[in-house]
Amino acid sequence: MFLEILQSKSKSTSVQNASSFLLNQIDRYTCDFRHQLDEQIDKRLVRTFFDLFVTILLFRDRAMGLLLSELGGYVCGMDHAPAGTKRISNLLRSKKWSSDLIDDFLFNRCVSRVKSLCLEGKRPLMLWDDSCIEKHESWFSEGLCSVFSSKAKRLTRIRPGYYDPPSKRICVPGFNWTGVFLSHLGGVPSVCQMTWWTTRGKHKEDPDNIIFNLLRKISQQVGNAVLHVFDRGYANEKMLRYLFTFEQHFVIRWKKNHLLNHAIKGTKKTHLLSRSFKGVRSKIVQDKNRKKLKKVSIAWAAVNHLEYSDNQLYLIIVRDKHNYNGPMYLLTSLPIETAAQAWEVMFSYMHRWEAEQGFRFCKSELAMQSPRLWFWDNRMKLMAIVMLVYDFLLSILTNWGSWINLFFRRWCHRTGERYRNASIPLYRLRLAIHHCLASLFYQNSG
Repeated sequence: MFLEILQSKSKSTSVQNASSFLLNQIDRYTCDFRHQLDEQIDKRLVRTFFDLFVTILLFRDRAMGLLLSELGGYVCGMDHAPAGTKRISNLLRSKKWSSDLIDDFLFNRCVSRVKSLCLEGKRPLMLWDDSCIEKHESWFSEGLCSVFSSKAKRLTRIRPGYYDPPSKRICVPGFNWTGVFLSHLGGVPSVCQMTWWTTRGKHKEDPDNIIFNLLRKISQQVGNAVLHVFDRGYANEKMLRYLFTFEQHFVIRWKKNHLLNHAIKGTKKTHLLSRSFKGVRSKIVQDKNRKKLKKVSIAWAAVNHLEYSDNQLYLIIVRDKHNYNGPMYLLTSLPIETAAQAWEVMFSYMHRWEAEQGFRFCKSELAMQSPRLWFWDNRMKLMAIVMLVYDFLLSILTNWGSWINLFFRRWCHRTGERYRNASIPLYRLRLAIHHCLASLFYQNSG
């Protein structure tokens, strides 16, 4: 339906100008991928892919956003919703293509962006993080395993006047999710690779294989041009081994009880070793997580890991001057000789919050936890298409910043100082696109 509208020779009305622009940008973004897809499957399924891409942008519903029966009504019109559902199902069930095709497309775009950032003199950042897809009510879908429920943790937290919550973490059916984003300081992230994996059944996967394979691909394509940014979940000897094997630069938020060796102070736990190094510089920074300003001090020291004594590492200690939060320990392979270099590494790690925001957006706005597909391969194809949609939204923020403000005034106007100062353009952009494409759909659906 939407591809037919795009290819129509009729002139757009003033109301349709923004929607025509969006359809043209979607056509440009997906053009190369659709050519690759056309070599493997029927061209009718390629048209269905384009319509499905636009439909995911259009339909906003956290509980049912990726149900095929809901999406089918927008692909062929509400009068022919069953036919639209069948078209989407045929696309996802086709054995002639797999989600690896989308993974390769996103990775190649990532490699191109890394090279352009290096030419501009900017340091590319690979932001790694883990999450999970919770399927609380599911039971028989293929590939489900046990995951810790963050929603259950949030709903059972202590509140005055109510019973104490469970003392242990609550497990629900679901599957795990590893995401890698490409960004740079002050820039908008883009999707490098998204992988969903399970610990049970025939699709069982070891997460170490995912990390190893991606690091190998990055090493082969761009060398050591990027800086990998990891949270505390990756602070272990195995992660260091992989990074040293492929000679990658990294910064990891280190755990306070892990041992490190200093040439003078000897071998101590991280938090004990850090006491010997007082802050040499201080600065007021914005805590995006807690939405407040904090005054922090920074110190650094040359250290070694016990298993890799030949590899020089640097420990950066970031302290809250008012002791609202405990010290933050960052272990990096980059040489640190000045305070400016230490601050750059700290801000590079703080930029990892963009990965957390990406998981949140995908779950809340793109309904990543709503698919109800029986088979693993079909589900992976649908979720990979959703990642293409998310990367397209991020590309609009990167390339069309001046156009977005005009687009907001027409399709998602907001008043008040809070919305003028709030840093939530991606959520407003999705809502504005919904309103814009909905008007186009209703005018052309008969």
